[in-house]
Amino acid sequence: MRWVLATTLVLGALAQPALAQPAKGDPDWPCTQTYNPDLVLAHVWSGPDPARVGGHWAADPQIAPLLPRLTSTVRPLDAALAELDGFIATVPAEERPKRLPLLVAALHETLDAERKKVIAGLYKLGRSQRQLAQAIRERNDQLLQLRAKGDAQAEAAALEETLQWDLKIFQDRRSAVSVACAQPDTIEKRLFALVKRIEAALPPGSAG
Repeated sequence: MRWVLATTLVLGALAQPALAQPAKGDPDWPCTQTYNPDLVLAHVWSGPDPARVGGHWAADPQIAPLLPRLTSTVRPLDAALAELDGFIATVPAEERPKRLPLLVAALHETLDAERKKVIAGLYKLGRSQRQLAQAIRERNDQLLQLRAKGDAQAEAAALEETLQWDLKIFQDRRSAVSVACAQPDTIEKRLFALVKRIEAALPPGSAG
């Protein structure tokens, strides 16, 4: 009886979304943060349009090797900003209106792609959680029915063990979700910080 009561309390928690749903009501989005699939460069960058300065960032031999060190969220942002400052210092003032926007394009492209991967993973996790929650409810109903019969104790015990594992997995995932949901915002803030540092290094009159 104590197990059934404990399970019922957990099921009550399952009935309340662990994380709020976005306006579109997508049940597979597991985060309190509003679902925002894209990083829009124009929201953070007011310098020259990278598409209009000519060339592509991949053609700049200094940008490609720099990208992983700037965009890795494992690396402290302060360290990335310091390295960015070092790179900017090597770019002559007359080259900055072209090369720095190309660096911005590279940062945006890389971080937006990484963020999309994170969001796809969150959707997958949210979908798995929703499916597991439904399975837990169904198994709990079955367990209550078996307990009511009173003559299926072995079957009830096996189902109870399955439920215990399911609940543990669900709760472990819930903890992981709360951490993972912060990642898109972390990536967005990193892009903002890097882009604003670059923007500050543009010569006067270089605004887009």
